[in-house]
Amino acid sequence: MTNEAFARVKIDQLLKDAEWKLTDGRSVRFECPLPDGGKADYALFDRQGRAVAVFEAKSTSVSLSAGEAQGQRYADQLGVPFIFLSNGEEIWFRDKEQDAHFRQVETIFSQDDLVRRKAARDIRRSPLEIPIDGRITGGGGRVHQTACIEILCREIVQGRRKMLVEMASGAGKTRTAAALLKRLFEANWTMRALFVVDRNTLAIQTEDAFAEHLPHLPCYRVPRTGRRFQDEKRVTIVTV
Repeated sequence: MTNEAFARVKIDQLLKDAEWKLTDGRSVRFECPLPDGGKADYALFDRQGRAVAVFEAKSTSVSLSAGEAQGQRYADQLGVPFIFLSNGEEIWFRDKEQDAHFRQVETIFSQDDLVRRKAARDIRRSPLEIPIDGRITGGGGRVHQTACIEILCREIVQGRRKMLVEMASGAGKTRTAAALLKRLFEANWTMRALFVVDRNTLAIQTEDAFAEHLPHLPCYRVPRTGRRFQDEKRVTIVTV
């Protein structure tokens, strides 16, 4: 068995773990024909038979970065927004219109997850078109908050995923985060948010602040033990 064939065995299991149906002839298609005569290793489809993602398998002997251009080309030909690359050990993912680069993910997204992602991106607006809620940021006296949100949103639109904001104590970090989340949610740029703090006292304060500033967005706090994650809520607050 070649390295790539061995990788495909592992990828098949990853797809099964994400509840993809490999044998129904509709959800996952192997060696999917492309308009240029080539074949995509895998193509993933929704329940109506519409392609939503391509999946390129690579040998463990080569870097997954070697498959980036190939995956992009396959996605363009099939007209799908999502691309997966994997060697069975690592999984890389990219949304063509949202991500500037491929990024590593822990698992393959399920069929329902991809359908939700596609539906959200179809109604997405640029967050720069959404007014910043001055009621949350505190109005004109807090111009640094609105300036920060503008810069973050410009970078997000350009596909940047990792950013660090440093603000002094009392500068309004929680208000800034709440106003940013409100803008991203209203633009349909994201569906859920995870807010992490370093101690439970701050988690309680954050929950109270979000309940005040974002009353229309269901928010909950996960204590150290005894409470499940609530997928129906939009904002989850946890301690490290």
